[in-house]
Amino acid sequence: MPLLLSSVIGSAFFLFLIQPLLAKQILPWFGGTAAVWAVCLVFYQTALLAGYLYAHWLISWFSPRRQAAIHAVAVILSLFALPVGISGIARPELGQAGPGWQIVWVLLRAVGGPYFVLSATSPLLQAWHARLQADGRAYRLFGLSNLSCAAALLFFPFVLEPLVPLTQQNMIWSIGYGLWACTMIATAFMVFRRTANVEPVERWAPQASQPTLVNGVQWLGFSVLGSVLMISITGHLCQSVAPIPFLWAVPLLLYLLSFAVSFEREWYDPRWGIPMAGVAILAMVYALVYLQPGRMLGVGIPIFACGCFCCCFYCNGELAARKPAPAHLTQFYLTMATGGALGSFIVAFAAPRLFRSYAELPIALSLCAIVIMMSVYRRRILIDIAATICAVLATVPAFAYMLTSERVVEEGRNFYGSLYIEDSPAGGGVPALRRIVHGAISHGAQFREPKESQRPTAYYGPNSGIGRCLLNLTGPRRVGVIGLGAGTLAAYSRPGDRFRFYEINPLVARYAEQHFTFLSQAREHATVEVLLGDGRLLLESEPPQQFDLLVLDAFSGDSIPVHLLTREAFQVYRKHLKPQGVLALHLSNLYLDLLPVAARLAGDQGWMSIPVLDEGVPKGGTIPSIWCVAGSREALDPLGLPTKTVSSRQGALWVDDQSSLLQALR
Repeated sequence: MPLLLSSVIGSAFFLFLIQPLLAKQILPWFGGTAAVWAVCLVFYQTALLAGYLYAHWLISWFSPRRQAAIHAVAVILSLFALPVGISGIARPELGQAGPGWQIVWVLLRAVGGPYFVLSATSPLLQAWHARLQADGRAYRLFGLSNLSCAAALLFFPFVLEPLVPLTQQNMIWSIGYGLWACTMIATAFMVFRRTANVEPVERWAPQASQPTLVNGVQWLGFSVLGSVLMISITGHLCQSVAPIPFLWAVPLLLYLLSFAVSFEREWYDPRWGIPMAGVAILAMVYALVYLQPGRMLGVGIPIFACGCFCCCFYCNGELAARKPAPAHLTQFYLTMATGGALGSFIVAFAAPRLFRSYAELPIALSLCAIVIMMSVYRRRILIDIAATICAVLATVPAFAYMLTSERVVEEGRNFYGSLYIEDSPAGGGVPALRRIVHGAISHGAQFREPKESQRPTAYYGPNSGIGRCLLNLTGPRRVGVIGLGAGTLAAYSRPGDRFRFYEINPLVARYAEQHFTFLSQAREHATVEVLLGDGRLLLESEPPQQFDLLVLDAFSGDSIPVHLLTREAFQVYRKHLKPQGVLALHLSNLYLDLLPVAARLAGDQGWMSIPVLDEGVPKGGTIPSIWCVAGSREALDPLGLPTKTVSSRQGALWVDDQSSLLQALR
């Protein structure tokens, strides 16, 4: 049935195309943190569950003709929510409530109605297919819908994001949804005409045995496990590299492909699916424990991508092997959707409150290995031994992540990530240090010896770009800093200076005050302020601050949040700088080359830009750093910076409405 098939494929495509599209738009509203995508998935999977509930209700209580009529009305009503987007929604104040629930509320207002209708369509159309064409192939539509979802996830980062501005993306999606709605209404009309006014599904399929409680528990368990694995792997990648749509899409794409090959092709076989999952678990455990951060892009992403597919293939293959007769498919999908929503809730809301570190991924790998061990128990002695070894090797790191090292002074976690304070003993000519670490990235350090405690360390040494700027700026200086870290830059303060830090994470601010002395010692002779909130949003709301120097040192994962590197952001920075003021950008990064982007943005403001690459002195407590210093020639000449400049034509000119970190990958 071409009409029915096109409705299924279209609903799946638009259902998953809107996910990264809206998530990217709200990312700047919540600090550009990796947790935004995890919370978005809570909304998406909960809305999917609501759609499945609605479909199950229709199938259980109404005849096919009434189902078609009711759903056609729902589709028509959803058109009044177009166009989708956040343009008419007020930006929430981050201090009023938890950011997680604010994200859910924004998404509900932006796309709630159309998303609900799309969510219900696939199971409803499969039930209609089973009613109209009782060939037992209704589950193949589920596989085809997942292939369509995968196509949407590839389409966004590689076609739509780099080529089309965000506001136009909203309109394109809305027009496409309108066209799909016409197809869906035509499909409902076809079903209305071709089906007799009969009783609900239970009456026309009495031969189908009712699923048992054990079936339901198995469906729910494998659904939760697959969802937790996919979302925790996504979080690990975004935390290690950057929260970009490409890294959102890859694990979700593989998750959907595992559904497609399990349900549409029925390729899963436990004889080789289980060993694949076991090897994948061990590979990911190895990468978690031993892989160096610099190898995440070339080695880590492939390991976790393949591991995500293999483990989700195991979970979804076991689901496919336990699927009921088509008469009960909406109950099956309802349970699966419940598991998906529950898994996303566990990662986005429960894990930050239960764990002080990113323990959800190693715990999920451990649970998957234990489930595999239990499923193959007492088949053959060699299989039992192999499965037990796999479970033990996966469980040990999970316990290690939950235990606190004796070097850790304090650790905590909130919406913005996991933080801990670590003391490193002296050794190898390097004095004892105290560091603040976000995820796996160090964001500042201080010598523990009191006489050395005010020496700038880490990325902020005297030979770094920011060190040269602060050492060569004369007179009482007014300095703005987006990003606090340990507060290291306050070590450069002089009598009469005024340092104004903007920090979005209240946990960072508390740790900087309690565990480091940069701020407190600077306050003895200078004015030092710490303002809580997103730096750009705070600057937009303030009158011109007349900074001599404005420092951009904010990071999410290993990268600067994109909304701080756009033309509109630079216009805000310029408003707060004196005519001869200087903008310094910290661009140290393992995976992204942001110098051309910064140079293009600086050139757009009529500024020069000078890169400053410092190799660091480990024995002096400094590490390699990349800075870009921008301003007029008259402002930069006295700073003693290198003479080499970056061409302002090399990089892409990012704007709020269009940017792509894929363009900056090394």
